[in-house]
Amino acid sequence: MAAESGIMLFFLFLGFAIVILITVLYLLNLQNTVKAAAPENRKLAPGNVWIMIIPLVGTIYSFIAVRKISETIAAEYKSKGQVPDNPKPTLMTGMSMTICRAVSWFISFFTLGDTIATYQASMAGDMEQLVSLSARQSGTLSFLSTMLGVAWLVLFIVYWVQTAGYKNKMKSLPSNNADSQIFGAY
Repeated sequence: MAAESGIMLFFLFLGFAIVILITVLYLLNLQNTVKAAAPENRKLAPGNVWIMIIPLVGTIYSFIAVRKISETIAAEYKSKGQVPDNPKPTLMTGMSMTICRAVSWFISFFTLGDTIATYQASMAGDMEQLVSLSARQSGTLSFLSTMLGVAWLVLFIVYWVQTAGYKNKMKSLPSNNADSQIFGAY
């Protein structure tokens, strides 16, 4: 029993470490996306994206950050005399991702008691209670939470790719600035 708990603890720690690593890489991407815009076009400070790492506050702040990142990208394109392929770049994907995350977390809050009871029943080997709890957990709320979680994951990947793409494009946007540094003295 102790060996099984040790193995389970190891995989729990490993999973947690992987989630932290992915989160850090994701937030670095968002920070660098904001940094790719000229300071006057940034609608939020690049370091503010790290607020999203705080569990509950981060979910709420994501609604603000996603909108501000979209506005930053649009402002950078506008300042360079360019037109992005979408007037509100990354906004729809980012907001959809954030809404899925928030609703999934909200539902999970209501089903947390059953999840804990299922874990305790499985550790105690109480098959009767485990079957009863499993039947209860396979209800509509759990299914909806799972589907929202899957949708969030897909949207998370798409949003990451979109922001990385815009970050790279913003770095190579031609400037329409008539006040060139080369000819400024003439």
